[in-house]
Amino acid sequence: MNAQNTIGPDTVVARSDEPIAVEVDRTIVMMSLSQGMYFGLEGAGPRIWSLLERPRSAAELAADLVGEFEVDEATCLRDVCGFLEALKDAQLIRVHDEAARQVPPPVAS
Repeated sequence: MNAQNTIGPDTVVARSDEPIAVEVDRTIVMMSLSQGMYFGLEGAGPRIWSLLERPRSAAELAADLVGEFEVDEATCLRDVCGFLEALKDAQLIRVHDEAARQVPPPVAS
């Protein structure tokens, strides 16, 4: 994986519109209709999913989680970035700053 695609502290992400998500026994279960796949989030995953209701940077997510879980800031940020990378690879989140750089503006006809 090259550094250009890696989610870092300043990367802003939000949920994708597509997965259908429900909470079952403190686990988030999601269905991606376009991919025909189920996904499950456990541990801190459901809390991160909840926080991603609005766009946030990885650093903002980690700062919120440090106050809720027994983890130091550096470990939390590293784990959040890795988790977000997995969500991005599964097409469950949108990366706002990356998308802004890659999508050209519409051309007027």
